[in-house]
Amino acid sequence: MSEPLNVLMVEDSETDAMLVIHELRRGGFNPIWQRVQTAQELHTALNSSTWDAIISDYRLPGFNAFMALEIAKQSQKDIPFILVSGTIGEVSAVEMMKAGAHDYVMKDNLNRLPVAVRRELRDAQVRAERKQAQNLLQTLASNIPGMIYSFVYHLNGSFDFEYISLGCLDLLELTPDEVLENASLCFAQIHIDDRAGFGVAAKQSAQTLSPFFYEWRLATPSGKLKWVQASARSECRENGDIVWHGVLLDVSDRKQAQELIIHNALHDPLTDLPNRTLLVERLELAINRAKRVDTYLYAVLFLDLDRFKVINDSLGHLAGDQLLKTIAQKLKTHLREVDLVARIGGDEFVILLEDISGIEKAIQITERIMTDFQTALILNDSEVVISTSIGIVLGTKDYSHASDLLRDADIAMYKAKAQDRNSYKIFDIEMHTQAVNRLTLETDIRKALEREEFVIYYQPIVDILGDAYGGQSQRVSRESGRESQMQAVRLIGFEALVRWQHPTRGFILPGEFIPIAEETGLIVQIDRWMFYTACQQLANWKSKFTNDLPLKISINLSAQDIRQARLLEDIDQTLAKTGLEGDFLAIEITESMLIENISKTIDLLTQLKARKIQITIDDFGSGYSSLNYLHRLPADNLKIDRSFVNQMQEGNRNYQVVSTIIALSNQLGLVVIAEGIETSQQLQWLQQLGCKFGQGYLFSEPLSHETAEALVASKTVYLSSDEYGEQMS
Repeated sequence: MSEPLNVLMVEDSETDAMLVIHELRRGGFNPIWQRVQTAQELHTALNSSTWDAIISDYRLPGFNAFMALEIAKQSQKDIPFILVSGTIGEVSAVEMMKAGAHDYVMKDNLNRLPVAVRRELRDAQVRAERKQAQNLLQTLASNIPGMIYSFVYHLNGSFDFEYISLGCLDLLELTPDEVLENASLCFAQIHIDDRAGFGVAAKQSAQTLSPFFYEWRLATPSGKLKWVQASARSECRENGDIVWHGVLLDVSDRKQAQELIIHNALHDPLTDLPNRTLLVERLELAINRAKRVDTYLYAVLFLDLDRFKVINDSLGHLAGDQLLKTIAQKLKTHLREVDLVARIGGDEFVILLEDISGIEKAIQITERIMTDFQTALILNDSEVVISTSIGIVLGTKDYSHASDLLRDADIAMYKAKAQDRNSYKIFDIEMHTQAVNRLTLETDIRKALEREEFVIYYQPIVDILGDAYGGQSQRVSRESGRESQMQAVRLIGFEALVRWQHPTRGFILPGEFIPIAEETGLIVQIDRWMFYTACQQLANWKSKFTNDLPLKISINLSAQDIRQARLLEDIDQTLAKTGLEGDFLAIEITESMLIENISKTIDLLTQLKARKIQITIDDFGSGYSSLNYLHRLPADNLKIDRSFVNQMQEGNRNYQVVSTIIALSNQLGLVVIAEGIETSQQLQWLQQLGCKFGQGYLFSEPLSHETAEALVASKTVYLSSDEYGEQMS
């Protein structure tokens, strides 16, 4: 479940504000937010509500981040102030940080924002806890019993107390008379490990006549161990005696509070495991030791629980917390005292294996952990089996920073998760290269949106059963002198497909950049642009050729599009601007998207149907079971996944799957579209099975809008192949 977050945004651009909110949602937050643009609005917002974070643009009309930061500081509220800007330079950023800003994020790198916000929230919480602890210590100090004393060290080497207050009864468990009679009783209580340090401090004070200030442990007659603190002024009398007038306080509570603060600062409050701060300290020590000792090897394991969100959402957060605590205990059972396991956030754990013999040992421990995880756990009377994806990095002398180790282990973990759940991957340099390339590609995608580098190609969808053109063919001459048979099929529409004309890399196909766009949320902007552009193109064709042009444009939507609250509003605006009716459009959604929130998806599709927009279920049969709710979906078409069409052989399993999908569609009144048709044999089989529409390279590859326009003029697609020609001869 998303984390609640009250965000005050100092931003004059609503579009930029929505990008920030979208990135926070993608990063696991559920933001409640308010946008302000002036100093007065900021003052009012700070005084009227409680905010977890302030996110500010650098420059606004008549207002700027420096002014906003000053207002925030004057409010006396410790609210993380994060600068988000697309124009700030390094010098200005440093000045803002010196002025009190907690962090800054560039607008072209917004994916870093959730991490920055989460870190600053954590730091603010630590500051609040420390302040609370300090206040507590001050209260304790004003009520802690102590004793006032005058102690004399005589020139002949003897010593005694000239005065001691009644506080010694509680502090030393001795009466004043006992202390005055035998001063050595006090010194006998000094902890054996603290006596040497006490003697050095006392000798230095006597020789220099500097104030005596020292803390040590006392073991009282009853067996109590106390921390005490002496603070005294020293002076030398005319006879050479040194005397100290001071106070001895019991500071045990303060020491314990300090130790608790330190512990909390270095440990996760839920699992009591070391946190990221302590982990980084240990990693730095391991890095330095590896540089000094040739035989020293260590490894880092980065663990991420698979499907933890499902457990959290289904069984509740209390069960999720219990699971994390159980996992923490499980991990510790596989480690030695010298090793360390830390929780660094969410369902992520990191293990440091110290002084190992080699990578084989790290693998052995990893496999042992994964085997242990296969044992079912009982949560809320439910049996749960949890798995984990693990990335492994072997520490070498090449590492100089803990962050690099964690980065590489994280990269390896995501490789494992992408390959197969409940598996592990060992980091290699190629993974880092791929990660850097991916980051570069993500940056290029953002620039591509700004520079309008994306283009739409249109792949024809044809009627492969139509009587008007079915069976009709003609011989045409080819340049070689041979004749080839060409069969005509009726064009019924296009599927709009995005392509990227990269300025240096050339033509980039969707398979390379769409997954990254989906992960970063940029897919929403791409799809919004595609929807408008494709609708505008169809409107132009309608105007140029005929007002009753019987063609549909089929447009894909992503899972993130479905989640957008403004999706229907954006569609309505596009239809209004382009003058298109909804019945000229078909929306394609993949079968896998349906299972995420079936009720919400059905409601959305119903509203699209009310606008006369057709609904196509894409990639049907490719791995998700839609049969349980297919009859409930307001769908018009089913698209058979190309993987079934490409591997069809009469009578084989794929053939039977295609046959079943077509038969099921006929029973439900759905039109079937087969994609990926590449051979005339596949076409004949699909025709025999009663498939209505098709698309694929047998008919046409995706076309530029200029080439597609020529096809629109003819309304007919000719398929041609030597294989087909030979069959027709």
